Amino acid sequence: MKKVVFLMTAIGLTFIFMSCASTPESQSAQASKTAEVKKQTAADDYGKAGNTFLKYCRGEITAIANISADIKSSPKERTSVEVLHLYNILEIKQSDLWNKSGIYQMNHPEEGMRKAAMMCESAVTEQATGLSLDYELFSALAAISADDKSIADEDRYFLNDVLGDFKRNGVDKDEKTRDEIKRISAELTDLEQKYYGNIGGDRREIKITDINRLKGLPADFIAGHKPDKDGVITLTTDYPDYFPVMENAEDDTLRMEMYKNLHNVGYPQNSEIFSKLLIDRKKKAELLGYKNWAEYTQAKLMIGNPENAYNFIKKVADMSKVYANKDLEMILAKKKEMKGPDVEVEAWDRFFYPRIIQMEKYNFNPEDARKYFEISKVMNGLFMVAEKIFGVTFEKVKRDDVWDESVQSYNVLTNGKVTGMIDFDLYPRENKYKHFAMFTNELGVKGVRLPRAAIVGNFPQPVDGKAYVSHDDVQTLFHEFGHLMHSIFAGDQKYVRFSGTNCQNDFVEVPSQYMEEYVWEAPILQLWATNDEGTPIPADLVENMKKASEFAKGVHVNRQMHLSMLSLGIYLQDPVNFDHHAYEKKIEKEYSPWKSYDDTHLIENFGHLIGYSSNYYTYMWSLVIVKDIAGFIKSNGGLMNPAIMGKYRSTILNVGGAKTGNQMVEDFLGRDFTIEEFDKWMKQ
Repeated sequence: MKKVVFLMTAIGLTFIFMSCASTPESQSAQASKTAEVKKQTAADDYGKAGNTFLKYCRGEITAIANISADIKSSPKERTSVEVLHLYNILEIKQSDLWNKSGIYQMNHPEEGMRKAAMMCESAVTEQATGLSLDYELFSALAAISADDKSIADEDRYFLNDVLGDFKRNGVDKDEKTRDEIKRISAELTDLEQKYYGNIGGDRREIKITDINRLKGLPADFIAGHKPDKDGVITLTTDYPDYFPVMENAEDDTLRMEMYKNLHNVGYPQNSEIFSKLLIDRKKKAELLGYKNWAEYTQAKLMIGNPENAYNFIKKVADMSKVYANKDLEMILAKKKEMKGPDVEVEAWDRFFYPRIIQMEKYNFNPEDARKYFEISKVMNGLFMVAEKIFGVTFEKVKRDDVWDESVQSYNVLTNGKVTGMIDFDLYPRENKYKHFAMFTNELGVKGVRLPRAAIVGNFPQPVDGKAYVSHDDVQTLFHEFGHLMHSIFAGDQKYVRFSGTNCQNDFVEVPSQYMEEYVWEAPILQLWATNDEGTPIPADLVENMKKASEFAKGVHVNRQMHLSMLSLGIYLQDPVNFDHHAYEKKIEKEYSPWKSYDDTHLIENFGHLIGYSSNYYTYMWSLVIVKDIAGFIKSNGGLMNPAIMGKYRSTILNVGGAKTGNQMVEDFLGRDFTIEEFDKWMKQ
């Protein structure tokens, strides 16, 4: 149950949920496996933090093995409720190891701790794979009758979900097949870790000596990039450098260098790794009785199957193509006006020329808005909005168990009582996750413990104590905050597998994308967005910003569908002797609104292909739902109305994975969702 959720422009993975666990092994055999982990790690020194974490990890793996053995040893001597309770404890321990390993390997400053976290993740995943194929454990749970009067409806829902996952994971296969599934799963964990590690460790740099190449960039950006003693200015592919350059740099060549460097991160290191991963995922899916990985992953999602996914992607791609073409015509016209007639639109023009058009056509300069978005005020705005719509408060605290001293921590309080814990790791550093994401730390469990989660981001480092961010950055933070509140509010579940953001994967972006609605309304922004003199952001500036945002919506949605088709299509191919680079370029030319370049390698750094795998469509699928929900809220009291937001929280945010996405939508709207509001939004 490892959960990391991401902004759509970032790379990402989502949770790996190995619904419990293992081959028919005795308790002593399981203990022996744990001892092997000890033997492998005892001789190595991973630093104080890493060694401590490994000790904790080994202890929890032993505890998981013992719980499994306990369930199998005497199931008839326990009530059904007691058996389900034990299994829940087992899953709590698994989820903790996955979640903490994920945070530490991607964000901890110490190399030893990052390595220790990777080892822990591999160990718990190997054990979980074994448990998921343990027929004796499965039988102990399957012996509980659905008609048992001692269990409640939520217990039956949990039991059915657990047993369904056992079968999906191959518990009913023969021993040879189960052994092969275990082998492939272990190999996949190793490949995934290497893939992400190669991205995190590949920080590309562009060296320039002529400061004129920075023409067009904000003064505070230039002030934060002073030449070194040799007169060299260093830019990196990290987001705090990348987006300002792509949006503002008048030097076309600089933007091209930045674009091509970013789109080659992880290359060539990840080429062979991704090829092997495709082969292993296809093999595993086939062993489990599915045609391909997409069919396997989508069987439990709202979308249901690859055919439905393809039809949805194609429908939205076709819908957005008309608007994308109009956007591109305007971009080309502006580029010809500025550069002469013999030019074409390039992919590195994606942010630069739309920004100019927004300034000229809609009288909106992002720099005019930026001065109202100093990061401390943005944080206050997050909390203020949440307090008004959800009835919670936030208390800044100091926690000793954060992974870096720069992490800021808060408690979430409801009626004065602490109901959740949140952390913010907002600024870049070496060997830290490069984008924006919400990381689960501990999933909440009713009557057992509170939920804890974190936002990890990469805003510009403060200069003279202040950091001003763009409106896009504000939208990003509100998006991740939506995930964060979802994780906290849904953290009061009886069963950990339904806690927090552990809903269906193609519903998980609904709460996050819904929170983006709060950055587009002047009355809401004016509650907290003020300049250094304390003047609220002007309503006409917000209106111009909103109108400007409508431009290039077509190319944005069309690009998302290009990525969705790549994500789905690549998992429908025969991976043996498969040239994934050629396939990448084929899909790029067919679906992307932007030009394709043979010397860029998106697959090697598009982390969603690992975490979301075949299911990048999730973002637009969720947005269709969000537009329907937002339209309903706006017509029933408005975004800041506590009554309608109370219903939203109780029927969606509080539920986690205890109901399907379709059921949550029906509970809130009183009907199924439709694409009508999304279609209206596209036409604006």
